[in-house]
Amino acid sequence: MRMCLGCRQRAGIADLVRVVVTGASGPRIAVDTAKTMPGRGAWLHPMADCVSAAVRRHAFARALRSPGLVVDQSDLKEVLYTRSGDSTDESGPNGPEQVAEDMSTP
Repeated sequence: MRMCLGCRQRAGIADLVRVVVTGASGPRIAVDTAKTMPGRGAWLHPMADCVSAAVRRHAFARALRSPGLVVDQSDLKEVLYTRSGDSTDESGPNGPEQVAEDMSTP
């Protein structure tokens, strides 16, 4: 169980995305898709609300212990959405809403 930086809800590792600090050209956030990158990591739901809340509260710099960390919210959202398959903000914590097909026979 891990805690999401944005909504502060506990969830399993399968439901969260790990982010780490990379320092090649200054401290930046990278999404750890394999969940094996070295260094301190933080966990986040791949949803716009959680990303926005974490950026608004400056949770990334605090959790990753990296003062002066610059977080580009648009780049982070784009990476998270391509990872999770979500394309809209209307998906809930359990993923996008499923719509039942008409299974009646003609």
